[in-house]
Amino acid sequence: MPLLHPVRSRLVAAFLFAACTRPALCADYKGTMDWECCGTGFRLTVPQEPGKRTPAKEITLQLFQGCPGRIALELLVSQGRLAVDAELCETGTKRCEKATAAKIFIDSVSKNGKHATGNFTADFPTGGHKEGGFKVKYHHEGPKPICE
Repeated sequence: MPLLHPVRSRLVAAFLFAACTRPALCADYKGTMDWECCGTGFRLTVPQEPGKRTPAKEITLQLFQGCPGRIALELLVSQGRLAVDAELCETGTKRCEKATAAKIFIDSVSKNGKHATGNFTADFPTGGHKEGGFKVKYHHEGPKPICE
């Protein structure tokens, strides 16, 4: 006797496919975002590869949104791939590598602007190609910057 009825198995497969097309449910990278005077910075934790003992790494994406007075992140949802500055760093060290090319796509921003999802691609000279979906929440350390 089959484990699932054929109709039920199709429904389960359809549900799993639909769930994983939503970045919030299948985000490869998680992290934080912070608003700055001229843009938004995203800090994403690079997931460890199973079975490998490598140093923890982090990808920083810097989205320029105009200066002074940045464009609201909500207005960039589904506006295509946007060029960003990117760095791949070993967590806790000053060893970083700048990307040769990087782009970001914002899928959604919450109503209060405190959460965002999307995906990115970045190419690093020695770190290779990194890409994936991300889910970030707003986090700011220290005093707010004074923008002029």
